Amino acid sequence: MQNTAEGAIVLVVEDEMDMARILELNLEHIGCVVSRVASGREARAWLADHRPDLVLLDLRLPDIFGVDLLVEMRQAAATRHVPVLVVSAIGDEETVVQALNQGATDYVVKPFRTRELLARVAAALRRSTEESGDEQLLTVGSITVDVERRKILVAGKEIDFTRTEFDLVHHFCANPDRVFTRKQLCDDPLGTAGAVQERTIDAHIRTIRRKLGDAGRMLVTVWGVGYKLVAEE
Repeated sequence: MQNTAEGAIVLVVEDEMDMARILELNLEHIGCVVSRVASGREARAWLADHRPDLVLLDLRLPDIFGVDLLVEMRQAAATRHVPVLVVSAIGDEETVVQALNQGATDYVVKPFRTRELLARVAAALRRSTEESGDEQLLTVGSITVDVERRKILVAGKEIDFTRTEFDLVHHFCANPDRVFTRKQLCDDPLGTAGAVQERTIDAHIRTIRRKLGDAGRMLVTVWGVGYKLVAEE
C-alpha cells in the first residue's frame, strides 16, 4: 500500500516543546515534512505563506484557544479543506464535540498511543488525497489546468508552458483572487531553494501573460505586493 504520509507537509501547532518534538520525530519517521509553531500568532503567519497537507493542533495555546484557530482556518479559502487533527489533553465530551462540529478531522486525547496517532494521521491524509482526486481539473475563467497531465488549456486550446510557468499558473488557479509576493511564488509553488530568484518572477509573469493571450488580463499586478489571478476576466 502506498505511504500517503511520505512527503506530506505537516504543521504542528503545540506550545509544549517536548511534546512538539515527540510529534515531530514520529511524523518524520513515517516520511512527513514537519514544521513546528508554538502559538496561534505563529500558526497564522505560517499558514499565510504555506499550504500544509495536515495540521496537528493543540487547544491550550498561549494566545488563543485552538478551536478559535480552527474556526479561522475553516473560514479561509486557502485552508478550508486542510485536514486538522486535534491533539489535546482536554478530553471532555463537550470540547471534543465542539472541535468536531467546528471542522476538526479527528480528535486524539493526550497521552496518546503513538501507533494509534500515526494511524489517524495516515487515515486523515488518505481521505484528503481521495477527496482531492476529483480536483484534477482546475478552471478559472477560460483557463483550465489539467493537474494530472500537466496541461493548460485556454478557451479549450492547449498552450505550451515550461515547467516553471506551469507550476505558477497551477498555483494561481488553485488560489484565485489570492495575492502572492514574489518571494512566496519562489518558495511555495516552485520550491526552488534559490534556483529561481525573485527578480526573475516578473519575467515569468510577462511570458505567461503573453501565452495566455486575452486571458492574460486575469493575471494582475498588485502594486507594491505581487500578483494575483482574478476569478473573472
